[in-house]
This record gives sequence, C-alpha cells and structure tokens, in this order.
Amino acid sequence: MADFRILLREIQRVQREILKTAPYRDFGLKPNPAATGVEIIAAEKRLGRPLPPSYREFLMLHDGWPRFYDGATLLGATALGQPAHAAAARATFEAAETPVPDYGPPSRTQPRVLIPFGIDLAATTLFVFNPAHVDSRGEMEVIAWINEIGLRRSSFPDFLDTVCELCQSELDSTREHAVP
Repeated sequence: MADFRILLREIQRVQREILKTAPYRDFGLKPNPAATGVEIIAAEKRLGRPLPPSYREFLMLHDGWPRFYDGATLLGATALGQPAHAAAARATFEAAETPVPDYGPPSRTQPRVLIPFGIDLAATTLFVFNPAHVDSRGEMEVIAWINEIGLRRSSFPDFLDTVCELCQSELDSTREHAVP
C-alpha cells in the first residue's frame, strides 16, 4: 500500500498542472490545518467506532480538504458522523437507483451505517467508508460515487491511488488535446 502522504502530494502536483490548461476545474489545492486529538476522538465517539488508521492520520495532518476532487471536500473531524451527510449519501445511492451496499446486521460495535468522508455540495460526488469490510489493519473499504460511476477500493490509501490515476489521466488527455 502506498503512503497516503506521498499520494496526496502527487494529487496536488497533478491538479496544479491540470489547472494551468483548465482553470475552470474545481480543485482545492490547499488542505485545512490539522485536527486536534480531542476533535478526532469526538468524531470517533460520534461514529461509534474508530476511524481507519490512515484517515485518522490524515486528520492529524489536515482536518479536511476543501474541493479535494471533483468538487467533493474530504471531511474534517467535526463534520464526520453528521446525520446530514449520511442522509445525503443514502439519497445519492437511491437517486442513482444503485443498491445501498448491504453490510450485515448492526451491532453495538459495528453500526450498520456507511460513513461519508467526502461529499460535494450537490451530493453527486461522494466518498464513504464501508464498516462491513475492515481489514486486519483496521482499514475500511471505500465506496466512491464519481460522475455517476461507482468504485470500491480496499482502503483510503487505495482510494487516493485511484484519485491520483484519474487526475493523471485527465492531465494526459488535456495535454493530448492542447493546441500547440
């Protein structure tokens, strides 16, 4: 698994390049400052479970990232677990006539809830953690809905790798169609 910090820097670099030829793209190149430990613990308490270790570490570096990709903001500690985000995620899946992922029976330790960690203002691009799929390191599966395409990745770093690939593909396409 690639180091998510390296992936974040690479995404930033590629997005800067894209903005040189496509300034209308909605990328926020500057993340927020770090969350406090108290804010992260409060988020986990609200969620009723620990965050994936990589996202927890992300929050210790950046308490969210406005307009991270395709207008969607990576949520900071105080926004995680807010009912409005969960309702927006469910509404997006339902509007797209996409089955809301089934993640087994709820329990006190594993609530049956998708955990939105990224969303745009219209809730058409969203990123959620799926607590039904947690690996041995505590990383949760990510389900992303981008431009009416659903993606599943095994973890936050794997999701970032996909975002990096999407950005690089867009940059390559922009360069191919650039007028000499």
